[in-house]
Amino acid sequence: MLVCLDLIYDALRSNLFKLDWIHMMTKLRPFVHTFLKEASSLFEMYIYTMGERPYALEMANFLDPRGIYFHSRVIAQSDSTRRHQKGLDVVLGQESAVLILDDTEVVWGKHRENLILMDKYHFFTSSCRQFGLKCKSLSERRSDENEADGALASVLKVLQRIHGLFFDPERGDNIIERDVRQHQKESLNFVRTKLLHCIEVANIAGKNRYCKSIEAYTTY
Repeated sequence: MLVCLDLIYDALRSNLFKLDWIHMMTKLRPFVHTFLKEASSLFEMYIYTMGERPYALEMANFLDPRGIYFHSRVIAQSDSTRRHQKGLDVVLGQESAVLILDDTEVVWGKHRENLILMDKYHFFTSSCRQFGLKCKSLSERRSDENEADGALASVLKVLQRIHGLFFDPERGDNIIERDVRQHQKESLNFVRTKLLHCIEVANIAGKNRYCKSIEAYTTY
């Protein structure tokens, strides 16, 4: 039993980093390395944070130490053109071809149609306190998100679906005129349809649970 617990604690400590210069610790979300590898084959990726540039570069180094996925595409607070707001005006690309992953909606005032809202990752107790949550953090519960069906694995499936719809070779329209925001809406509608269908099936079967088939689409 002690051996098993030691293995669990070692797993929780993996991808845990200390930033001495700002007296902070951070932990990479489970599945992040697979997510970056898979997503980079479909998208050109940016890091965009409201933190200062030294912090942004430190995070980029943790996520992408060999500079494979982001290169110099790191946007920090000082790069934004509006105070306390993020915007696509500092991203190279048409708004109709950009998707945003973020756990904070309010900072994307002008581009919420491009946003896929992620669940926040409350690994540390301080994170729960910061957002007023009266629950134990993942670290307090000696637990973590599941690699197979956690937030990043789920949102990767959504991104793959949107990419497939956008670049569908069977479409007869001009690719330049396509808008990824429309496909995002279609994908979200697909998610809601799957969710409602599974709830109906569960109710008919008399089971108080959700279908496993929706787990990959509902957490983002």
